[in-house]
Amino acid sequence: MVLNMAEVLLVYEVRPESVDIPPKKLEKAIREGLDPMFKMQNNPEEKPLFFGMVGIVGQFIIPEEDGAQDKLEEFLNSLEEVSSIQMTFVTRL
Repeated sequence: MVLNMAEVLLVYEVRPESVDIPPKKLEKAIREGLDPMFKMQNNPEEKPLFFGMVGIVGQFIIPEEDGAQDKLEEFLNSLEEVSSIQMTFVTRL
């Protein structure tokens, strides 16, 4: 009998590096480099931040395995379009 590995839903507020980076560009940068082991929701919520800057609230489904969350966070933080990320919610699916 083969058991499917559990999954985890993580919600991150992703802030752009500058006001010149619109939410759609931020989403595109994430999707283009996202590891196939991770899934990102369609049409992430746009979140007004400050001084005209708009971030996104992205929902990601990752496998429940050691290091998966760290790998996702390292990827998000490595993007030149991203200033910072903040996890706002996590739950096991």
